[in-house]
Amino acid sequence: MKINVNNKEQIVDEGINCLELSKKIYPEENIVAAIVNDCYYNLFKEIKENDKVKLFHCQAPESVDIMERTLTLVFILACKKLYPNKKIRVEHSIGDHLYCEWEDRDPFFHTDIEIISDKMKEIIKSDYPIERKKGSKEEVLKLFEEAGYTEKVNLFKELEVEDIDYYLVDGRIFKFFGYLAPSTGSLLNFDIKPYYPGVVITTSTAGTKGQIREFKEQKLLSKVFLASNRWTKLLNIRDVGELNQYIINGKSKFIIDIAEAYFENQISQVADNILKDQDVNLVQIAGPSSSGKTTLAYRLSVQLGVRGKKPILISTDNYFVDRDKTPLDSEGQPDYEALHAIDLDLFNRDLMSLIEGKPVRLPIFDFISGKRGFDSKETILDENSIIIIEGLHCLNPELTRMVPEKNKYKVYISALTPLNLDNHNRISSSMVRLLRRMIRDYRFRGNSMEKTLSSWEKVRAGEEIYIFPYQDLADITLDSSLIYELAVIKKYAYELFDKYEVSPEHKKTVKELKAFLKYFKDIDEEKYVPINSILREMIGWE
Repeated sequence: MKINVNNKEQIVDEGINCLELSKKIYPEENIVAAIVNDCYYNLFKEIKENDKVKLFHCQAPESVDIMERTLTLVFILACKKLYPNKKIRVEHSIGDHLYCEWEDRDPFFHTDIEIISDKMKEIIKSDYPIERKKGSKEEVLKLFEEAGYTEKVNLFKELEVEDIDYYLVDGRIFKFFGYLAPSTGSLLNFDIKPYYPGVVITTSTAGTKGQIREFKEQKLLSKVFLASNRWTKLLNIRDVGELNQYIINGKSKFIIDIAEAYFENQISQVADNILKDQDVNLVQIAGPSSSGKTTLAYRLSVQLGVRGKKPILISTDNYFVDRDKTPLDSEGQPDYEALHAIDLDLFNRDLMSLIEGKPVRLPIFDFISGKRGFDSKETILDENSIIIIEGLHCLNPELTRMVPEKNKYKVYISALTPLNLDNHNRISSSMVRLLRRMIRDYRFRGNSMEKTLSSWEKVRAGEEIYIFPYQDLADITLDSSLIYELAVIKKYAYELFDKYEVSPEHKKTVKELKAFLKYFKDIDEEKYVPINSILREMIGWE
């Protein structure tokens, strides 16, 4: 039959699958991923006539998630072989590393790390096939029960599905949400280090330019994850299956109220910290896209107002240079996320004038004309005033270079998402932020889903340059994720999926988002979502 492989026509035997095809065409390549007709494809699945096939080796950008999942499987398999009565929980990422711990939070000792590392090397050398299987719901749930996967049983038992995919490796069952490499030997290298009480693991991918990067601790971020995980554990909602049970049992309002109270407590703590330092007169709020910077700025201003302060909110967006002066990126396109897209000189002069008690006419940027104007009224601070600024670059020292460090209080906010799908499958914070942004951009900025998806890669690249390198300069980090939010925004996301026909380049992303959201039970009681919730930035205020 005739197919197209990496943009070249090929004649192959009927019944051939992607893995067999890869070994025939690229016998020396470590092929781990396939995209067929613009969607990720099971390597063990047969190809059909006229299919458009793209094959990718382990260091390709398209293989990053696959290699991370394969690393996770090898690590879990090693732990199962060495400690059959213990269970691993994959918690969250720290830079290029994954943080994992025992479910009972017993510590890993350094001697454990050496033994596990040796076992992982043995598993990779054995090159066990990673077979993707499918069985009836009843059959697979029984296999999950026998393997001790209680959280997987809880997740799937309420879902209306007939079949469940799973993986078999060396006679053991696994469940991963997404594809893996065809065998354990596909993993070329890895690193494992103790990070008390757990461990961090990593492998080389296109994202790390083929290198094993040194682990860099992110102290504040790790502390926030730890606090959020303790909180979800107290509620007994660490996984989506447990969240779904609350929804099924009619406890949606309780979950909404407690999640919002938890976030409000974080804001209250920030306000208390600011008031403890009499020198602070500038609060800087930074975070990646759709992390909740604007909502935090307003809610923090309320908390400070209750404490007798007079907050003045300033957005760095109003200090954009005129559009014809915007710096260009490497492709010659305007780079609106670059630091020098902001008039740094004017911004710093205005901040210092305000701090010194002088009146200032603040700028107002007109996004239609692409030019800056100025407020007709003057702004002036008194002894109880405090400035709150929010924006992409607010932790970059260059943004506020004229203001002494003693006068600043810096806040980093992100949707860190302590909720997991199950013990072995974490929820990516970037996926949550993408969903937030897609819905917000459509409902309030008039942007199609296609436009948001087209810009997302550039947004993420900008975050790597302009935000993440500075996050440890913050005085405090906040988690803006709401444990219930995906159960609310699910229907808004599906409205977009139904409304738009996406281009081939985004087809696989939409398919992944659809597959991910199907595990959440819907929360229809939106009236319980507070009017000042971060979620209102996406779903509106009605």
